[in-house]
Amino acid sequence: MSLITCKKCKKIVDSSAESCPYCGEKNPGGAQGEWSTQPGVFRYAGIGLIVLAVLLIFLFFWSQDRDLSNGTNPGEPSDDHRADVSPVPSSCRDSECPAGTKAVTYATQQEPFYLCKSSELSEYANFVLGVMVKQALYAEVAPSISGKTGEPAAEGDDKLLLDKYRAKAGVSSFEEAISKCYKGRRDMKVVVLYSPADSGSIYVAAEDDQGKLWLPKARLFRQ
Repeated sequence: MSLITCKKCKKIVDSSAESCPYCGEKNPGGAQGEWSTQPGVFRYAGIGLIVLAVLLIFLFFWSQDRDLSNGTNPGEPSDDHRADVSPVPSSCRDSECPAGTKAVTYATQQEPFYLCKSSELSEYANFVLGVMVKQALYAEVAPSISGKTGEPAAEGDDKLLLDKYRAKAGVSSFEEAISKCYKGRRDMKVVVLYSPADSGSIYVAAEDDQGKLWLPKARLFRQ
């Protein structure tokens, strides 16, 4: 199960939805949803992933055995390759990105995000999006969308956090929130303006003159 953009209202919906829960458009994904509905696609993909995982585990232990037999530390690069090792980029959620940091956004169909005009709107809109993605990926049915708030039906901590973030954002629905936000895209070059320690969002200025906006720290990586 994956997420698609409604061809009429441009909002993010589940690919299995027969109509858009926001505007009522039939077959909201159009051509986007055709591949995901082919029978057997996910079954074969799952088998392929299992085979790949087994192969990777085998190769990992095989390489460790070779390193140990050669008297080297498997977790340490050799002298010949030590200079070639470069650090893996980390998101601004996992490492500090102070003001002035140049960074780039990251997004996929399964990991979308919104850029918003305030940190409160960003926290709320992207939390709703995260709950929708989680339910779409791990539940066997499409998320049930509330006609009042536009949020996916949730229980427990998710429900408490939805109410909390909605109140802090000063909106009554998800639709109202995203009307003040923009759909994020991959590889947007930005400069960090402010990164509050007590927030999951970060304030940036886009190099393409889109303005100064807030987005999730997890979707921003140092250049």
